[in-house]
Amino acid sequence: MYRPSRITSILVAVALGAALLLPASAFALGPAPGTDVLTVDQTTAGQPTRFTFNGLTAAGETVTGGTFVFPKGSDLSQATVDGVTLEGLSRHNVAVKTVPQGETLRLTFDPPIKPSSTLRIVFHDVTTPERSGPMAITGTYDTPQGAKPLPAMSKPQIAANVFQKAAATLDKQRWVAAWNSVQILNGFLKPQFIVQAIPLLFFGWLLSIFLVAVAYPVAIPLGLSVAFLKMSKIPPVRWIASFYINVIRGTPLFLQIYIAFFGLPLIGVSIPDIPLGIGVLAFNSAAYLAEIFRAGIQSISKGQFEAASSLGMTYPQSMAYVIIPQTVRRVLPTMTSEFILLFKDTALLSAVGVFELMFSAKNAAANTGNVTFYTVSAVFYLLVTIPLINWVQGLEAKLAISETGREVPGLKKRRGFLGLGKAPAAAPGIGAGEEGLK
Repeated sequence: MYRPSRITSILVAVALGAALLLPASAFALGPAPGTDVLTVDQTTAGQPTRFTFNGLTAAGETVTGGTFVFPKGSDLSQATVDGVTLEGLSRHNVAVKTVPQGETLRLTFDPPIKPSSTLRIVFHDVTTPERSGPMAITGTYDTPQGAKPLPAMSKPQIAANVFQKAAATLDKQRWVAAWNSVQILNGFLKPQFIVQAIPLLFFGWLLSIFLVAVAYPVAIPLGLSVAFLKMSKIPPVRWIASFYINVIRGTPLFLQIYIAFFGLPLIGVSIPDIPLGIGVLAFNSAAYLAEIFRAGIQSISKGQFEAASSLGMTYPQSMAYVIIPQTVRRVLPTMTSEFILLFKDTALLSAVGVFELMFSAKNAAANTGNVTFYTVSAVFYLLVTIPLINWVQGLEAKLAISETGREVPGLKKRRGFLGLGKAPAAAPGIGAGEEGLK
C-alpha cells in the first residue's frame, strides 16, 4: 500500500496554504487595473449623480448580473444604467436590464460578461440621501456558481447647500420649464444655473476685487513718480519715462500678461500667479496714471507756483502742499475711471489660469455648455462698476459747480443708477443755473 512521503505532504500543505493566502480578487470580480472600483461625478448629497463601476472578471468566471445596494434614503426611480466591456482591444456594449426595489438595483446582463473582461457599469441619475459623510455601496454579482460579494465601495459626500436645493426646486416648476423652452432664455438666463452660479462665482469675484484693490494703490505712487520723470528737465530721464509710457500704453495688456507669465519662467524668474498678476496690473495702470497726473499738474496755473515761491516754499514743498492737492482734486474722476478699467481688466488674467471671476465663469460654462454663468459674472462686475460710475459722474458735477458756479447739463442727465436718477441740488452758497442767479 502506497503512503505519501513526508516531502509530498509538505508540498500539499504549502499549496493549500498559498491558495488560501491568494487575494480574493483573483477568484472574483475585482477592480480593473489602474482604476478605482467606483468613481462619482459629483459628491453633493441629495443631487442626481452619475456613478461608474469599474471591474475585472476573474479567469474562468462568467458574470450574468448583479445587485447594487445604495445608502438608505437614495432615490433610484429615475436611474438608468449603461454597460460596456473591453476584451483585449475590442469594446462591446452590454444591454443592462434594471429592476429597482427601494435602495436596491437589480441588474441582468445580456449577453453575460465573459471571463477576464473589463466591465464598466454607469449608473445615471441616482439621487443620494441629503446628508454629509461617507457613502457606502454594497452588493453582489451573479455567476453560474452563485452570488458573490462585490468589492468594498465608499465615497464621501457633502449635503446640498441652500443654492443647490433652490436649483433642484426650480427644476420641478412649470414656469421654469416654460421659460427654458425659449432657446435664448435657456442659453443665457437659465434660472437653475443662475442660482448655482451665485456661490460658484462669488469667490472669484472676491479675488478680482482683491487683485485690483492691491494693484491700484501700488500703481498710484509709481505713476506719480513716472509723471515727475516725464516732466524732468534732464532729457535722458524724460526719454526713459516717455519710452515706458509709450510702450505700455501702445501694447495690449493681454500681451503684457503673456510676456510676464510665460516669458519670465524662461529666464529663470519664478513668481506665484497672484503676486505676478498684481504686478502686471500695477505696471500697466501706472503708465496711464502717469499721464493723468502729468496733465493734472500742468493744468494748475503758474500763479500757484509763484505764490508758493513768494511764501518761501521750495519746489518739493510747493508740489507737496499746493500743487498736488489741487491736482488730485481735479484728476480724481479720471483716476476712478482708470480704477474701473483696471477692475475689468482683471478678467484677462483668466487666460493664464488665475482663478478670478472670469476664470470661474469660463469653467462653469464649459462644464454645462450654457452661457448663463457669463451673464451672472457680468452682474458681479456691474455691482462694482455702476456705483463707481455714478459716483464719478456726481463728483464731476460737483467739481463743475465749484469751479464755474453752474451745473453742466450733460452731467445732470446721466446721474443716478444706470444714469436715470435725479440730479442733486446745487451746493449751498454756490449759484447753479437760474436759481443761483436769483
